[in-house]
Amino acid sequence: MTIAALQALIDEELPGIPRHPAPNIPRTHFSAKDTTMTTSPVPQLRPADPPPAEAAPIAVGALIAWAHAHSDKAVRRLGDQVHFALGELRTRHQKEEELTRVAAEEAELEERLAEVRARKAQLAPRGKPVRDYAPAAVRAWARTEGLTVPDRGQIPAAVLTAWREQRATPESGR
Repeated sequence: MTIAALQALIDEELPGIPRHPAPNIPRTHFSAKDTTMTTSPVPQLRPADPPPAEAAPIAVGALIAWAHAHSDKAVRRLGDQVHFALGELRTRHQKEEELTRVAAEEAELEERLAEVRARKAQLAPRGKPVRDYAPAAVRAWARTEGLTVPDRGQIPAAVLTAWREQRATPESGR
């Protein structure tokens, strides 16, 4: 199958898609007897020239059906190859479209999850409160004030309250 024939098949399947024009590639002639190569320029159409008259393109399905029914084995083989290639392209295209949709959905869900986690962090109780005292200093103060306080473990709430009240009020002649 030539590139032009494949291009025609693609154009039938996806009409109206602008394509980049093919570059001007000179034709190269090679002979097995002769190791020299010669190039000849490919004639270019000028914009003023009307396009050559062509027959209406055959739909891809009709072309493949024609190839399957053809008497030439090579044509049938080409029809099978094109049929298989188009099926593979369709499958690959569908998978890529689905992957794009799934990736977009994933991004939306991640954004929503970030919002939910931020709200949860606002509503959740905070962790351990930060101590506003040094336990050794509170114990020493409590002993100077004549309060009973354990050497280790939790300081009684009444002792902490008294210590905080004492710190909040200015010293009165002590």
